[in-house]
Amino acid sequence: MATILSKIFKIPIFSKKIYLIALYGLFWSLSTQMLYSHLSLFLKFNCDISDSQIASIDGMVEFLSYLIRIFTGAISDYLYDRKLLLVVGCSIAMLIKPIFAAAHSVFSVIFSEIIERLGSGVQASPRDAMIADVSPQSKLGASFGFCKALKTVGGILGSIVALGVIWLSANNYRLLFILSAIPAACALLCVWKIKKPSIKLPVGSRKFDNPFQKKYLKSMDGNFWKIIILAFVCESGHFAESLLTLRSTQFFSQTFSGMTSIFAALGQILFSYFIGIASDKVSRTTLLKINLILLLLAYALLLLSTSGFVFLLGVSVICGQYAAMQLLFLSMLNLQVSINLRGTAIGIFYCTIGAAYMLSTNICGFLCENFGYGLSFSYSLLTSCTAIVMVYRLGK
Repeated sequence: MATILSKIFKIPIFSKKIYLIALYGLFWSLSTQMLYSHLSLFLKFNCDISDSQIASIDGMVEFLSYLIRIFTGAISDYLYDRKLLLVVGCSIAMLIKPIFAAAHSVFSVIFSEIIERLGSGVQASPRDAMIADVSPQSKLGASFGFCKALKTVGGILGSIVALGVIWLSANNYRLLFILSAIPAACALLCVWKIKKPSIKLPVGSRKFDNPFQKKYLKSMDGNFWKIIILAFVCESGHFAESLLTLRSTQFFSQTFSGMTSIFAALGQILFSYFIGIASDKVSRTTLLKINLILLLLAYALLLLSTSGFVFLLGVSVICGQYAAMQLLFLSMLNLQVSINLRGTAIGIFYCTIGAAYMLSTNICGFLCENFGYGLSFSYSLLTSCTAIVMVYRLGK
């Protein structure tokens, strides 16, 4: 069947390991979205936590999730065992999910969310390093794009399942949190079935080598750090999806403003998958230029939009471009560094974009609250222009 579909739709055929990693991402995203799509409402109405406290908790735990990715990436290089960290992180986050149902205080919520996000953070760098380990260079971008697309599909399914559970259970958030552990268990089963890749280490290296040795860090040359800096600049203008949802209330009622997240997910699926395939055939620098130009045009659409359709179109393009750029950066970094430094490099990348995203959400939030959405969109547009100039310099 996979061969027939590949011939009809020109879809690349991946190894069994890639399909398992993609399914793991789908189930994991489904579980996570079931939890977080209604967590803020649960905290506000069931735990009596204020909006500012909710925002502070989210910002703190998300940054911790990105920060730990440096260490888990380096550990996966040191052990040269990505699967072990995936199993550990998946198990921790799965077991803590039902604990949310018992939360009644700020402390218990913070504790549960920190553990859950740390468990998710443990998986990120080893997962992406494993994708690179089991993918030939000719399909590296397509593999990242396929896994990202299925992960996003899982997020959409998670939102739909959560809405169904909440509707049928009369807003029983605690039941939803308990049920979110089921797809997490399915994700763990997929990870368990992945066989460890048998890849030869570079000459002169061995397991349990410190990835921060000088002989390995040489691959992190000027080009590597140019990519990291460019990723930071691109992400520093990332307009938060939560703010886009709030902006959509100008065009839609509060009930239907949730369509924003659906259109954002559709854009991520479309662009990440097809740009991932294209990146194996076309220069990734060229694709970055195209992505940033589309991003610039999308922000201009949001700045000038007077209709809901144009707004949703802009949201799809923006979210799709950021998803596509992330997989392009991952492909470029994995080709830039040696095999036994992949996890470390990916960890540095995730920590960088995490810090940039935290910066962008604070700047955009401040501008929206004090000067309106127009100036905030203008700021994001300006960072896109800056990134385009940097990409041209990188190409030279």
